[in-house]
This record gives sequence, C-alpha cells and structure tokens, in this order.
Amino acid sequence: MSAAPSTASAGFSQEENFPLGILLAFLAFAGYSIMDVTVKMLVKHYAVPQVIVFNSLFAFIPIILYALKTGGLWRNLRTRRPQFHAARAFCGICSGFLGFYAYSQMPIADVYALAFTAPLFITALAVPVLKEQVGWRRWTAVGIGFLGVMVMLRPGSGLLNPAAFAALGGAFFYSIGMLISRLMRGTESSVSFAFYSTLASTLVYGSMMPWLGKMPTWPHLGLSALGGTFCGIAFVCLLTAFRKVPAAVAAPFQYTQIIWGVLYGYAFFGDMPDHTLFIGVAIVISSGLYILYRETRLGRQVAAQPVAEGA
Repeated sequence: MSAAPSTASAGFSQEENFPLGILLAFLAFAGYSIMDVTVKMLVKHYAVPQVIVFNSLFAFIPIILYALKTGGLWRNLRTRRPQFHAARAFCGICSGFLGFYAYSQMPIADVYALAFTAPLFITALAVPVLKEQVGWRRWTAVGIGFLGVMVMLRPGSGLLNPAAFAALGGAFFYSIGMLISRLMRGTESSVSFAFYSTLASTLVYGSMMPWLGKMPTWPHLGLSALGGTFCGIAFVCLLTAFRKVPAAVAAPFQYTQIIWGVLYGYAFFGDMPDHTLFIGVAIVISSGLYILYRETRLGRQVAAQPVAEGA
C-alpha cells in the first residue's frame, strides 16, 4: 500500500515552490498506483511474499540514489532510535502483506477506498498512543468516516470478506506506523523510514523464498522492476513535494488514487466500481479532509499525511 515522508523532516521550508510541489505530489501517487497495478498482475502467478521481495529490491534503487544525492547514505540512514525503526518496520511488513493480499482478491479502486480509512485510524489511535486531545468535531468525523466504510462494504451483501478485512487491516497497521513516525520526529531522516521498512520486508519475506519462491519469467521480472522502480521514484517525488509545499497541501493528493484505481482497474482488469462505492468513498474522503483541516488549524502534525513504506 502506498505511502510518504514525515513532516518532521520533510516539511515546508525555504525551498517552497507550490506548482512544482503539487505536480510532484500528483505524480507520486500516480506512480504508487502503477506499482499497485503490477502487484495485482504478479500476485496471480506468485506468492505475496515473493512479490513483496522483488518489489522491494527494485524500490531500493531510487531510494539509495536519493540518499546519496541528499547528504550521503550514512547521514540519511544513521539512527538514534533503532527500536522505533524496528517497530515501524514490523507495521510495514504487516501492512504490506495485507495490502498485497487485498490486491490479489479485490479491484484496485476497492482497496484504495478502504485504505483511505487510515486518517480515521490515526486520529482514533492518537488518543491512547500519543495522549493527544481529540475534540468532538474530529471524533464526529471519524464516526462519519466509518459509516462511509459500512456504505462501501454493505454488510450482508457478501462484500464483507477476508480481503476487505485485509485492506482495513493494512490501513490499521499503516496508521500505527504513522504514529510511530510522529514519536521519531526531529531525530530521523525521512529517507530512513522508507529504507529500513523496505530492508525489513526484503529480509523477512526473503527468508521464505526457499519454500514459497519460484523462478520468475523475464516478463514478470520486468513487471517487478517496473513496479518497484516506480515505488521508489514515487517516494522520492513525494519527499521532494513535502519540501516544496506544506503537508496540508501535498497530503490530500493521496485521494487522487481513486481516479487511477478506477482507470487502471477498468483498463487492465475490466473492473468497474458501482455507485455505492463512490458514495462511501466520498464520505470517507470528506471525513479525512475535515480531519486534515482540523489538525492543520490546531497546529498539530497532519493526521491524513501518508508515509512511504517503500514496499
């Protein structure tokens, strides 16, 4: 599932350039969607852990090149909080597997729609995890957002299935990873978040290859290269976008993924969401944008901001 840098180390700066920042944010989420298309194609032929490993290996290339260009590998990857990186990597491992599994069973647009619940989870979990004060307005937005989820899933319709729960579970673990990133703000570079999560996924799922892996064909290896490279490039674009514009400007572009999800889903897989999904998406996005507005107005770190997992 797609993801982006922390505002702590990649926020609004003297480098601001609104047109460029907005363009980069738009391109970043378009790039993540290309990765998701390749994932959905590959999970029909290979086990999810193998797809994650190959995607991660190719995602390393743009990430490492960006780190070398922005201060060097050591400067970007050194850490004072390895235990937090380990916890965040665990969340990335879980969210990646659940998200990729959901892609194997559901249309891309449906997975995106459920992934958009992440800001709702972040707001709800900020109370017990970060001891933040959440007022009645944001609690109301969270409640309305989850009503939107119920509209999309329509309990009793058969859409409430293991894949849907996997998509929601991926959003849940992604949200915990975001909260951990908040705890790390000010001491870690944004590149380190993507690098260590990608490294952990590669090592954990790579250890399963003797039992689950099989030799990919050249076309499928090309798809892996395409998806993984676009994932890494998307991270670099989004990291740069957060340096050019405030987080509140860049973050909402994540919702443009529903457009790509519908277009790519129809073009490559013949999937066309029904009108009920669009109603639910509109409710969830509205709730997320309101939470973003309240977070920004209150001067807190943006709850709706995505974080790059790198895989």
